[in-house]
Amino acid sequence: MSRGRSPSSEQESVLGGAESRIAVSILDPYHDRERSCSLPSDESSPSSPTLDLLQPYVSSYTCPPAQPYVQPDVVTDWSSPIFPQQSWQSECTAPTSAASPASVLSFQSDLSLYNPSSEPFTTPSPSPVVLPLFDPRCPDQPHSTLMMHFIQTYFDHYGQTFPCLAYDETVRQFFEQSLSPLVATGIAALAAWYSDLPEVLQRGAADVSGAYCAHAKALVSRGQLASLDTVHGLILLAWAEYKRSRMVDFCSHVRTAKHFSEQIGLASGALMQKALNDYERHMLHLTWGIVRQLVVMIDTWTI
Repeated sequence: MSRGRSPSSEQESVLGGAESRIAVSILDPYHDRERSCSLPSDESSPSSPTLDLLQPYVSSYTCPPAQPYVQPDVVTDWSSPIFPQQSWQSECTAPTSAASPASVLSFQSDLSLYNPSSEPFTTPSPSPVVLPLFDPRCPDQPHSTLMMHFIQTYFDHYGQTFPCLAYDETVRQFFEQSLSPLVATGIAALAAWYSDLPEVLQRGAADVSGAYCAHAKALVSRGQLASLDTVHGLILLAWAEYKRSRMVDFCSHVRTAKHFSEQIGLASGALMQKALNDYERHMLHLTWGIVRQLVVMIDTWTI
């Protein structure tokens, strides 16, 4: 081997001889890339101008390490349900165990909006308390809670038929607790037929009117003083019995009303002369006119 010839050139000459063979080499791309990128380390070897110019860039360059492939975060999975975004999702927070009843009702009402088929949450309401017909503090009077309704109902349905009573005067006497028990009971007996109170509806209008009529008759049997209030009470009681088809009681109360009218001077007109003003005189004339009509009615019947 001669000096100055590289081993590679000698090998090439041998391979290029008579006994040359076809050389098949498998190139390693990665290894060849390293060989092509590597610089000669022999300082004694001559350096080319091209390598000198590239030396600053090559020395400062470092290959970044290979990063593993990361699958993107956004993956569409069509087999999973799609939930609404927070921007248009309804604000609905479930109540905690310490939630107040009001918040529970609010939460249940919100759920009914998203599930129309579900029935709304309802709390059982207590049944209304049915009051007694008579006042426990004053047993001869109808219950004070019901009485104002009875007064209004009476004047709505009977005010034109029996104008002997004035609405304002009756209400004033009720609040001043000076209303005659017989008049108050007669008003309640007639108003029960048109009342929508639970105390009347649950018992029945006929039974309520009958209870008030029975109590009014008990008041009469105790012995009533001859007065204008007694005449008014008997007129109301007589018509309440007429509504119940109790004709015998109706005629009896009409005759009693006539008797008291004669005693107080209503029939003779003496009481009208004692009236303080025209209004009282007018009301007395109306009262006597009603008694006369009822008397004429029973005189035409055969009992």
